[in-house]
Amino acid sequence: MNLNEKVQLLTSNGYEFKFGKYISDGLDYFKTQAGYFIGFFVVSILMIMVAGFIPVIGTFASQILSATLLVGYFIAARKIKQGNSITFDDFFKGFSSIGQISIIQLILFGFSLVLLMPLLIYGFSVMFSGIIDGIKDNSFDDNISPQELFELFSVDGLIPLFIITVLLLMFMQTIYSFAAVNAHFFKASAWESMEASRKVIQTKFFHFFGLIVVIALINLLGVLCLFIGLLVTVPMSYTIMYAAFDDIMNPDEESNLIDDDAFENRSN
Repeated sequence: MNLNEKVQLLTSNGYEFKFGKYISDGLDYFKTQAGYFIGFFVVSILMIMVAGFIPVIGTFASQILSATLLVGYFIAARKIKQGNSITFDDFFKGFSSIGQISIIQLILFGFSLVLLMPLLIYGFSVMFSGIIDGIKDNSFDDNISPQELFELFSVDGLIPLFIITVLLLMFMQTIYSFAAVNAHFFKASAWESMEASRKVIQTKFFHFFGLIVVIALINLLGVLCLFIGLLVTVPMSYTIMYAAFDDIMNPDEESNLIDDDAFENRSN
């Protein structure tokens, strides 16, 4: 059964979303090798920060790196699930699929720009119209208060548009949660991986969104613990997501599943 056939089966017959199992299994995967997961999280944050300083392409480079490193968490969790030992090198084997992952991130970046465009256009139009009106009315003087300055700009329509944009971005990020890992584990093309993720997750969107909300709340606890708790909660979030991916997509049943131990010999 290839990826397309699997998606067809999951969307036609449906599947059970085991909310509690994903959290408990993810916690078990993390506890088994907590040191490796925490260590890799620290290294990955440093790598993403360095990538962000690259001139011109820093933001996009950090996005590609984040998605590629995410695959590393899934690779390590899969080996733990299979009862195998892991090494620190396992976390970097997602780089064997960086070509397709880069294309996925480029497409998602384009989608994000499209979703943000109405907000940006409206926001700039409000700003410029407020400035022009203020100049015409001589409203910009030394005695103007911050409240009076704010009243020059009509933001009534900006707030609902902002909320709608955020909701659309959250929807997009949710339905494409499995895109990068599909590309790696199923050796699928970028668009095929994205469509597989969209169709499967969209079938039970609110279940997935609920899981992501719970994961966000778990990470909020990490923030409240002087941010040190994030060393635990962020890697654990990824192992929880792997538990969901493994149960639903079941990549191990694929005859063409990538052999991660031979990733060095795989071309992009």
